[in-house]
Amino acid sequence: MEIGTKLVLSSILSLTLAAELSAQNCQNTSVGFTPLNDLGAGLYQGFPGGLYPGGLNQRPAGHEAAGLVEMQQVVPRDGSGQADALNGRIVLLSIGMSNTRQEFGAFANLADGDGEINDQVILFNGAQGGWTADEIADPQASFWSNIESNLQQAGLTPLQVQAVWFKEAYSNPQGSFPQHAQSLQTDFMTIMNVLRDKYPNLRLCYCASRIYAGYATGNLNPEPYAYESGFSVKWLIEEQLNGNPQLNFDPNLGPVEAPWIAWGPYLWADGLTPRSDGLIWECQDFQADGTHPSADFGAPKVAAQLMAFFKQDSTTAAWFLGDGGGGEVLLLSQRPLRRGRQTEMRVRMAQPGETIYFLYSLTGTGQGPCPATLGGLCLDLLAPIEIVGNAAADQNGEATLSFDIPADAPLIDVHTQAVAQRGPGGDDSVKSNALTAPILP
Repeated sequence: MEIGTKLVLSSILSLTLAAELSAQNCQNTSVGFTPLNDLGAGLYQGFPGGLYPGGLNQRPAGHEAAGLVEMQQVVPRDGSGQADALNGRIVLLSIGMSNTRQEFGAFANLADGDGEINDQVILFNGAQGGWTADEIADPQASFWSNIESNLQQAGLTPLQVQAVWFKEAYSNPQGSFPQHAQSLQTDFMTIMNVLRDKYPNLRLCYCASRIYAGYATGNLNPEPYAYESGFSVKWLIEEQLNGNPQLNFDPNLGPVEAPWIAWGPYLWADGLTPRSDGLIWECQDFQADGTHPSADFGAPKVAAQLMAFFKQDSTTAAWFLGDGGGGEVLLLSQRPLRRGRQTEMRVRMAQPGETIYFLYSLTGTGQGPCPATLGGLCLDLLAPIEIVGNAAADQNGEATLSFDIPADAPLIDVHTQAVAQRGPGGDDSVKSNALTAPILP
């Protein structure tokens, strides 16, 4: 089987989730719940909203900085897990049930032929119908051996899995809130441990909520369970933020038990009631059971959100887009920026021996200047732009620059990028991805 650039390497087994065949209830266009990203500091049955603590939808600065550190380890790897910039692969793996499989499949179809996406990124559809959260929390479940077998048949190994899109639920859930959501959260925590054990190079896990289930007429995963399971994801992430050792991802804090965890796209909206960003779910977005997304409308709607997320998120864009976008062939990563501490900027995929210039801006990112010395290559930092320093790339194409953050540095965002001047007059110059990170106390 050829390893296509953005091709889903689907599971060989045809596992399907047995859904009730009753027709949709297209009249149930709202259940009256407020999406978590709109609920903010408001309460649902006594529990605050927001995707992250404090009713906020943005990652806490420390967690954002930690994610950028983990991102540094996401590089093309060979089958033994060693970095291989030329022939290696980065496997982005989906984990979940049938909805996950259908939505990730649509994402892969959307990605196929997209010239911006890194050729070394493999979208591998590990999600399988009929497997629920309580079942895959068992590391001995055949769900996991199915994935390993299919990776092998595709010429890949578990050591190349470095990022996961995770979406799971219970089948025929029962009980009241918050008990059932807390039970689901507990299974999610165990699954994070299984993921790290199965995939030692897994660094990043992006979680999703269920989509709207108000049109469903069966008991597979109806409302309010679909909505309330979003709290399970929120609380999972909060456990990691609170330092639960079961979810530790930082080797400096003890044994690594889980990947770094964050929200991917939050998918729930209240039927035809528009979310603050305009998202709605129409009856045509679902199959006849009102639970699974339709192939023509629902799954592509999720796929579009996944594409926007992986192209734009600060912890994904650098490796997901790779060298596919407008002269960006250098891969920039950096350690957290902390007052009075030394930090490090690193570039990969440079030419051995060439000089890498590390730049910063305090203004922002966007359509920046196009200096003649770089052959008119347009930077993604807004002026004024300053040079932090420079470093020569080693034989592996890596250049590292270490420097100190002043103890009295203002607690503001810093925008960084790296460039290499190539060719006569700079005509073949290249740039890296741009990063934005806060200066932390």
